[in-house]
Amino acid sequence: MGDFEILEKSKLSEAERMAVERFCWEVRENLEQNLMSITLYGSSARDDYMPGRSDINLLVLTSSLGFSTMQSLLDPIARGLRVGIHPLLMTEADLLSSTDIFPVKFLSMKESHYTLWGEDPLEELSIAREHIRLRCEQEIMNLLLRLRRHYVYHGGWNLADKIVGSLTGFMENLRYAMSLDLDQVMDRSQVLASAEKYGIPVAALSRAMALKFEPTPRDEIEKIYEEYLVAVERAARMVDAWGSDKG
Repeated sequence: MGDFEILEKSKLSEAERMAVERFCWEVRENLEQNLMSITLYGSSARDDYMPGRSDINLLVLTSSLGFSTMQSLLDPIARGLRVGIHPLLMTEADLLSSTDIFPVKFLSMKESHYTLWGEDPLEELSIAREHIRLRCEQEIMNLLLRLRRHYVYHGGWNLADKIVGSLTGFMENLRYAMSLDLDQVMDRSQVLASAEKYGIPVAALSRAMALKFEPTPRDEIEKIYEEYLVAVERAARMVDAWGSDKG
C-alpha cells in the first residue's frame, strides 16, 4: 500500500500531492505485482522545491521492464507529465548495476527522497567512494575545459551566461567532492564556508553567484570569469589528488 501521508512533509502544493497520489495508484493498477516501489526524489523532496515550477521526480522501480510494460504506462505518464510529474523507470537490476556510472545522481537521490509505495530502494543502496570521486572529477574537469574553450572561441562574450549556467552543477559536484573528505554528505549551506579550507577562493564563488542578481560591467565580468576559472581548476586538481592520496 501507499504511504502518501509522508507527502505532507514535502513542499508540494495540495493539488500536486493529489496528482502524485493519483499517478501512483494508476501505475500500481497497471503494473500490479511488477511494481516494486515508487519514490519521490530531488528538489520535490527538499525545502527548495518551488510548486508549479520545479519538476516532480518519481523513481518507479519494477521487477521487469519490457516493451509491453512501457506501453501499459503510456497513459498515466502522459497525464503525469501535464502536471509536472517526471517518472524515471528502472528495474531493480538497473538500479543495483548503475551506481558505478551514475554515482552522484544516486547519491543525490539517497540524500533527498520519500518512498511512497513499497520498500525504500535507496536507503541501503551502496555507492563506492571512488566512483563518486571519479564522477566529480570528470564533471569538474569537463567544466574547466568548456569554460576555457568558450572564452577563446567567443572572444570573451556571453561570459556571465556561461558562469550562471554552470554554477549550480559545479557547486553540487564541489559539495559531493568535499563530502568525500568528511565521510558524510555536506549540507548545501556549508559549501561556501568549507571551500576556503580546500584552497578554493570563496570570494570568486560569491562574485560568480552575484551575477544572477546584479547587473555587472563587461570588464568586471571578465575578471569574475578569470577568478571562476581558478576556482574550478583548483577543485579539479583537489579531486584528482584524492584519487592517489586516499584511493
